[in-house]
Amino acid sequence: MLPATVAKDIINSLDMTIEQYAFIGSAYYLTYSFMQIPVGLLLDRFDAKFLVTGAVTLCSLGALWFSVSEAFLPAFLSRLIIGVGSSFGFIALMIVTLNWFPRQHFAFLLGCGQFFGAVGPLCAGAPIAALLKSVDGDWRLVFLWVAFFGFLLSALFVFFFKGKPTSKDKILFVDKMDSLWVRLKSLLSLAQVWWTLSYAALIYVTVPILGAFWGVSYLEAMGFNKTTAAFIVSMLWLGLAVGSPIMGKLSDSMKRRKPASMLCALIGLISSLLFLLIPLHNEFFLGALFFLMGFAGSGQTLSFAIMSDQAPKVLRATAVSLNNTAMMGFAAIVPPLVTLVIRHFAVDGQLTVFAFEKGFLAIPVCFTLAFFIAIFACSETFCRQQNVVHKLDRSSF
Repeated sequence: MLPATVAKDIINSLDMTIEQYAFIGSAYYLTYSFMQIPVGLLLDRFDAKFLVTGAVTLCSLGALWFSVSEAFLPAFLSRLIIGVGSSFGFIALMIVTLNWFPRQHFAFLLGCGQFFGAVGPLCAGAPIAALLKSVDGDWRLVFLWVAFFGFLLSALFVFFFKGKPTSKDKILFVDKMDSLWVRLKSLLSLAQVWWTLSYAALIYVTVPILGAFWGVSYLEAMGFNKTTAAFIVSMLWLGLAVGSPIMGKLSDSMKRRKPASMLCALIGLISSLLFLLIPLHNEFFLGALFFLMGFAGSGQTLSFAIMSDQAPKVLRATAVSLNNTAMMGFAAIVPPLVTLVIRHFAVDGQLTVFAFEKGFLAIPVCFTLAFFIAIFACSETFCRQQNVVHKLDRSSF
């Protein structure tokens, strides 16, 4: 969200094309996606406290380098570094959740984690836009403060973060004996894994398209000022933050994954069609639609729970890592393609509302595909581990 808020300032300051800016945005998702499986393996073998603290420090260093970048290449490389550091966050969250809490609340707790994860992008919207205005558009100073906060957070992790209980009766959910190739081959032989990966990638991709790339610029082209545009886009992250625990809790309570998954895709489809087809320049109406599209993106939380249900117990770490790889890999590929469409319809190099809307046609297409996958391709797991024997409770008959 932060690069999206200061997109025009960065492009002008570094004298870049919009394609180069799109590559800088994708750099984060590329390394984030590439690192997911290695991160899972590292977290299986080493103390989460050490790895997460190092990851936060790496993000801070990347932000510091980005703040002093004077050209495309160093800006691109610094974003790669930020992506590497950030790649530890979500997998570490899931491992710590599975190590510390009962599994029957996994989707809800994961949703709560997503809520706090969305607070950062939420704060990077209107608050950062207002802050940017107060410092006369000096985006470098903003990134410098982000780096300082990151180093402070690293120090807090050193003293307060604890990766797993010390009790010996806690069960590690990962088997360390299988090689990476064996784990991947076992997982990728399951058809449901492929469908879940596809759903996760499609349901989430709207968030980076609008939240991390072109949402603010599109709204500015509509005539909104930067602060208002950033506030509207912040509603996307608020929707993701609110929707993740709600849909996780709903799924856990019903002991069903499919209905919640279908609902998220349907909400996304309807709200994205309204977003593109109704030409209202009302900030409250647009804010509501952005909120609903973010809420729909919370279906990716359910995809992690489904992957955890579908994968054998000894393959959970690899499964959730693979799911995150699919999501972030798709998020790295699609926005630059959308950018090419936007550039194609630009008028004399100017990014018009019409050009943006042509590129944004990809959004309802993705939600439609996710909806049909949820209905026809994904099987119900009933919030239970698949391919194992479950004891029936006679009292329930």
